[in-house]
Amino acid sequence: MTPPSALIGIGIDVGGTNTKIAVANSEGKILRELEIPTEPSLGPARFVRRVVSVIHLWESELDLEHSPVGLGLAGDVDSKKGTMRAAPSLPGWSGFNFRRALSSALKRPVVIDNDANMAAWGGYVVELGRRPSTVVAVTLGTGVGGGLIINGKLYRGATGSAGEIGHSRVELRGLACRCGARGCLEAYAGAYGLSRMAKALLAGKPRKPSKLRRLSPAELTPRVLAEAAEAGDAVAREVWRRAAAALAAGLAGIVLILNPEMVLILGGVSRAGKLLLDPLSEAFRREPFRTPFRAVSLRAARNPNLGCVGAALLALEESAPARN
Repeated sequence: MTPPSALIGIGIDVGGTNTKIAVANSEGKILRELEIPTEPSLGPARFVRRVVSVIHLWESELDLEHSPVGLGLAGDVDSKKGTMRAAPSLPGWSGFNFRRALSSALKRPVVIDNDANMAAWGGYVVELGRRPSTVVAVTLGTGVGGGLIINGKLYRGATGSAGEIGHSRVELRGLACRCGARGCLEAYAGAYGLSRMAKALLAGKPRKPSKLRRLSPAELTPRVLAEAAEAGDAVAREVWRRAAAALAAGLAGIVLILNPEMVLILGGVSRAGKLLLDPLSEAFRREPFRTPFRAVSLRAARNPNLGCVGAALLALEESAPARN
């Protein structure tokens, strides 16, 4: 029997290349899912029409009449207005009102937020079961995002920009970040930062022996670098050492400011597992101000669909008063 639509949310996780759409229940179980190309060059209005057509198709199979929709977008999102302020990976989408377009077409509540906030909420509910109540979630993907759970609620800050961990500075006058600044955590621990670091080490002197030299720059992905490091490749191991050191520097400041009970690592790069978590744990153990670092736990998420699932769950969470 299909659960009542009040207990089902629809989540959309929009990336620069692909978009995941999922129907999930209040426990985070996926009932339907589909991945489509984002095709940002066609514009946001065309994208919305394609998403709406998928949801209408699913309505014939599931009771989705009142299911709220959550949309996670990569960029600077105004969650109150439902618009994008800036969208580096979605050119031409800035200023478009996604909430108005989706709610008009679907006649239901729509929640819009940054994709990292959606993934953080998904991790909090699905991976942690809403325990503990204060969590810092770090999303390691192409770039580095973050979300803050404080007292069991998603914390957005004054402009919805809270949790931009990837743009905290970990090195003065360091590597260039895609945001235009230098020394951001994202430039070291995101996928593009890892690849750039590997290329620099392979080109540097003295030349360390490495099987990575056989690969093209495009093949230096986090998965390949992790496999090479686990096999003992010196260059790959140095890449992960530097990434973990940058991550430790960025997260140490967050731990000192927020005093969280948990740091949850999400995203594709997090699948490096111990290559990141072991040195990160060791760095936390060396912090001289022991109290907050003794209390915080580190964990890597296991669920690969927390972006779209989190969007569905946050839509359920924040639209609940409108449904009652």
